[in-house]
Amino acid sequence: MCRIVLRLPLAAFLFFLGAAAAHADETLSYRWQGVDRTAILHVPQAAAGHAAPLVIVMYGSDDKAASFQKNSGFDAVADRENFATLYPEAIDGAWNLKSKRPAVNGEPVDDIGFFRTMIDDLVSRGIADGTRIYATGFSYGALMTYTLACALPDRIAAIAPVASAMNEAQAEACNPARPLPVMMVNGTSDEVQRYDGYIRSFGRLLSVPETTEYWRRADGCTGQSATPLPHLNPHDLTRASLVQWSGCRPDTGVQLYRIENGGHCWPRLAPPAPADPADGPRFGGCSNDIETAAEVWNFFRRYHGA
Repeated sequence: MCRIVLRLPLAAFLFFLGAAAAHADETLSYRWQGVDRTAILHVPQAAAGHAAPLVIVMYGSDDKAASFQKNSGFDAVADRENFATLYPEAIDGAWNLKSKRPAVNGEPVDDIGFFRTMIDDLVSRGIADGTRIYATGFSYGALMTYTLACALPDRIAAIAPVASAMNEAQAEACNPARPLPVMMVNGTSDEVQRYDGYIRSFGRLLSVPETTEYWRRADGCTGQSATPLPHLNPHDLTRASLVQWSGCRPDTGVQLYRIENGGHCWPRLAPPAPADPADGPRFGGCSNDIETAAEVWNFFRRYHGA
């Protein structure tokens, strides 16, 4: 009997070994309102083949899904903790909110229908666990996160908006069928989505304290505590503290990472890349005391939906 032995250089062997272990991201496409809506799905190797928790991650105004996938740090956490991540693409870089109303084929964009379709598809295919669907987002993506919580409480188990409070129209229209766990991350020196709120032609952005009070009432919380977090980078002029509400209804909770002197950013342990000078000081400092993606997942992992 003749046996053929294939000998490969070590580098080639390691390349093929790595390729076998890798799990390529998938670009999902759905025909919705007569156009193709897309999203990037990342499923770690260990989470493939069974229904895994799913974190929907939404970018801010005028960003892109692939860019925020890279910059948010979520995939590294997903690979370590074995959950899937989903990065939807908005129409013209904007979610359908009161302040921005993107249109398609002459009609307002139906982002809620798009999200419902994606979730139902991933659950039906056994990719996502329907009781562990979570949503987070930055800036306008944070506003879209609140919208999802209010519109799809039967599908969303918990939310974590970053760098934006709710707007008044959302609060007035929101009447979720059940209380939801909410984690927020906000900088006190944010000049884009101001910590103290603002009034503009398209309506009023609530302050962060008003927003946490809204969810405190919704979740029935009765107590509050604040804990300063370790300051890890002496060159970082921000300071982070964790405000937690207690006595909440079962399977709910409210907490806020309050970043003193923090600007409009997604905090990372690693210092961010130098900002474009054209952005000016409005983006403020970015805390290096928390890894937002990791803290969001630590919050989400406690909760299951209906």
